Amino acid sequence: MMNKPRVLLVGPVCNLSGYSEHARTLLDSLIEMEDTIDLYVQDTQWAASTRSSKYLEKYQRLMNKTAQVFDTRRDAEGRINIAGLFDCTYQVRPPNEFHQMSENDIGVTAALETTFAPPEWVSKCNMMKQIIVVSEHAKKNLKNTKDDNGTGISTPITVIPFGYDDTVKPVDIYGDLNITTNFNFLSVFQMAPRKNFENMLRWFVEEFKNDADVGLVIKSHMQNNSTLDFHGTKNRINAILDSVSKDRQCKVYFMHGSFTEQEMLSLYNPKHIDCYITATHGEGFGIPLFNAACKGIPVVATNWSGHLDFLRAPSKSRTGKTKYKSHFLKVSYDLKPVHTSHLMPGLISEGCIWAYPQEESFRKNIRFIRKNSYSFSEDSNNLRQHLENNYSINEVKNKYQLFMGKIVEDCIDYYNQEQSWDDDTEEDGFLGKI
Repeated sequence: MMNKPRVLLVGPVCNLSGYSEHARTLLDSLIEMEDTIDLYVQDTQWAASTRSSKYLEKYQRLMNKTAQVFDTRRDAEGRINIAGLFDCTYQVRPPNEFHQMSENDIGVTAALETTFAPPEWVSKCNMMKQIIVVSEHAKKNLKNTKDDNGTGISTPITVIPFGYDDTVKPVDIYGDLNITTNFNFLSVFQMAPRKNFENMLRWFVEEFKNDADVGLVIKSHMQNNSTLDFHGTKNRINAILDSVSKDRQCKVYFMHGSFTEQEMLSLYNPKHIDCYITATHGEGFGIPLFNAACKGIPVVATNWSGHLDFLRAPSKSRTGKTKYKSHFLKVSYDLKPVHTSHLMPGLISEGCIWAYPQEESFRKNIRFIRKNSYSFSEDSNNLRQHLENNYSINEVKNKYQLFMGKIVEDCIDYYNQEQSWDDDTEEDGFLGKI
């Protein structure tokens, strides 16, 4: 019988970002399997997000264990050779960063927000034995991707979504915000082109500039959580708002900084927030929309991309058949190529297509929910119940553990086959495999 399979997870497990949440859910699932696997972790940085001391402490044991093993594989120049060291790796990162590291390389990504990926992703994805994505949208559009020779991605793709942790106790995140309005929208985003935040802010002000009882709470940043970023982000938001109306009566409240997971989840509080809004061009999944829906908060969003997976819930028709019904206010859109100024090498290439929400549709929906919020509460509660039953953190961890269980079985079967071959050849005087 073989020793426990050696499993390495590479990802931003200690950062405060969506990718990091993804990596931690997977890691926590694997930690619960340490009786059957020998687990290692390599923490990586994700973009400009902040590292959390809480998670550095939580995963220190595994990171120290990994560092010790890596030190035994360093050459005189400090480079690490891990060839043959691990039976399986999970690589939580964009596919352009996938590498061959073991016999069972699993690529885990939140891709993708457009109709297809850059052509260089094809060879990277085909290096992997399997790929895990967070939405059917991502799976479909990875399969749409071709390289310059017309070759597509042949690696099997499995969908495992994010999970919602309802055990996290909320804290008072709104105490110092001095909210004076009775009807409040929320939007959480990084100030990046994909979020289409400039149009969203303009359309919001155009619709409610004469309504003194409407507010919009924004949690945002540009690149990091520094003081300079705070002032830069706030100034940019104010410039957009003032370009529409300097004497607007609606209120805009601004939040910035490194929030803990507990603080982030506390943003989605139905006592303070009446509706979540976004005019996004596209989402691989859409964690802020997910968190809002899990709290029963009505959502106004572009009717395209990854968030459609969880903004629907089953309902029975008159004939008794179960159909999936959308439980959010759908913003109409046009599919058009991403503007050349918004292309990102290795992530969004020329010709990629995403959604362009329509102004009138967005304004119509936020106007409706402002006047009829109670009429949408049943839909929101039905969706919340569906997500509680099917998207809980434990449900998602179970999916990861079932997936890993099959990998363990494959590793054991492979070892037993190799051992059997070695035993046979040794009887004939051969040395077997080295």
